[in-house]
Amino acid sequence: MKQKMMRRRGRASLFSTISASRLLLLGMASPSPLRTYLCSVSFHSQSAPKSSIKNRNFQFNSIDDAVACFNRMVHMHPPPSILEFNLLFGSIVKMEHHTTVVSLCKNMELLGIKHDIYTLNILMNCFCCLRRVDFGFSVLGKILKLGLQPDPITFNTLIKGLCVEGQVDHALRFFVEMVDNGYQPNLVTYNTLINCLCKVGYTRDAVRLLNEMENRGCKPNVVSYTTVIDGLCKDGLLDKAFNLYLEMMDKGVTPNVFTYSSLIQGSCNLGQRKETRRLWNEMMGRKITPNVITFNIIIDMLCKEGEILEAQRVLEKMIEIGVDPNVITYNTLMDGYCMVGQINKALNLFDLIGKKGFQPDVFSYSILINGYRRRRKIDKAMRLFNDATSKGLNFTIVTYNTLISGLCQVGKLRGAKDFLKEMCAHGPSPNLITYSTLLDGLCKHGCVDDAFSLFKAMQESGLELDIVTYSIIIDGLSKHGKLNIARDLFSSLSIKGPNPNIKTYNILINGLCKERLLSEAYELIRKMEGTGCSPDGGTYNIIIRGFFQNNNISLAMQLLQEMVEKGFSGDASTAEMLVDLLSNNAYDKSKELRKLLST
Repeated sequence: MKQKMMRRRGRASLFSTISASRLLLLGMASPSPLRTYLCSVSFHSQSAPKSSIKNRNFQFNSIDDAVACFNRMVHMHPPPSILEFNLLFGSIVKMEHHTTVVSLCKNMELLGIKHDIYTLNILMNCFCCLRRVDFGFSVLGKILKLGLQPDPITFNTLIKGLCVEGQVDHALRFFVEMVDNGYQPNLVTYNTLINCLCKVGYTRDAVRLLNEMENRGCKPNVVSYTTVIDGLCKDGLLDKAFNLYLEMMDKGVTPNVFTYSSLIQGSCNLGQRKETRRLWNEMMGRKITPNVITFNIIIDMLCKEGEILEAQRVLEKMIEIGVDPNVITYNTLMDGYCMVGQINKALNLFDLIGKKGFQPDVFSYSILINGYRRRRKIDKAMRLFNDATSKGLNFTIVTYNTLISGLCQVGKLRGAKDFLKEMCAHGPSPNLITYSTLLDGLCKHGCVDDAFSLFKAMQESGLELDIVTYSIIIDGLSKHGKLNIARDLFSSLSIKGPNPNIKTYNILINGLCKERLLSEAYELIRKMEGTGCSPDGGTYNIIIRGFFQNNNISLAMQLLQEMVEKGFSGDASTAEMLVDLLSNNAYDKSKELRKLLST
């Protein structure tokens, strides 16, 4: 986040002022000739030369057929017009054989067939699609050298190429340089830049660019507005997104299904169910048919809220109006069923994916694996994992961690260790969560010696351990007769570790109370307040029970009073002890005790 803010500050003046040493066209050769050229030419659409061969159909079954067609064309006498070659290259680009176009363009040149601006734009686009925008700028240099006039497609291609490669600042500098030199960007230019800015999180700059469009004579369309609205919604700025939505309609731009989908997603993300329903009804009232994305958003919201029957009804409505569900639809509903424990219905949906002509993806398998893990059916989860990997699917570290957690839950610690070894050999690299999950499993099943060995190995490996990891091992050591080691480990945190949180303190205080080291536990509570981590209700309940169990009724009552004054209340275990105390008449200040209990 800090880096992002620094980058934004560094670009704050991009749309207002540019330094005297600004780069022209990202540092290409000498800027002077192009600066002069940009100032002297007017940009307009060029009429395409007429073809000498009409109705030629450049559609091919394979790239070999396209190359064979090129070879025939270059040997024709007289040769076809350059337009014929451009149509051929356009067909090859649609087949996504960009390197072939680059090669054929070179052959053309060697054969003495001259390129025109359209050929070079196609070549430039191929370089950009191959993520070599630097070669694209070389083509721009060639265009200028040949005395050809760049058109809007030329510059839009380069801006898109820079954006695809993540060179947002370069794209902005290039854009500003062109504007300063008299080039009027068109709608495609603006929309390309706006989309790029929103994708990398520079929504504020996208809003500024949107506002500047009309001042420069280019009216934003529904794509322009929707892209920025989507960016604002993803940033959680729903109020600003709605304001822009209202501005859009005031200016006569009609929202489309993508506009509504973005606003509905934004409302769902913030839990604004009422607003989501209002937007849905408004969209339907405008006769705008929801698409699969819109339906998936609604189904996801309902599943996360546990309303699985309502989500199923939305799926049925979706099919009824002719919108075909996709894998994401089924995955979302599967996850919903798993969340409410209906694993069999989730499995039925999994089977339905194949029957509908889709292939279950890694997310389909991961959802079911996690569902089985929740039900402690780890053997079935492992079979699913092995089935998916045999089909060539590669799982993320999240699924590996899920399976290690599941193996530990059911006490299959050897299986968890073996799976970790398999992960190291063939899967993603284990992270802190992976090791901490295994550490927690070892501690909970009493294997504290193995756990402590793993913890030391984690320290020596250079992993940056967090307080969660420390809390796990301190808890395990405290509960299994190794309080001295736990205490020393806790003390080391003030020197070289992360700061203890309330959970870490409560773990150690609980361990001290169980060992009847009540004075040390009480002292630790008093030290907590000076560290900025004050005792909570859990802390008080732990030590109050400790004093009750050791018949120190007076200090227990003092702490009970303190707890109540700080707004905390006794939990079920503490209340049970107090009730027993009253029934046994062990405390003569029963009125005071009853008062505390009723607070």
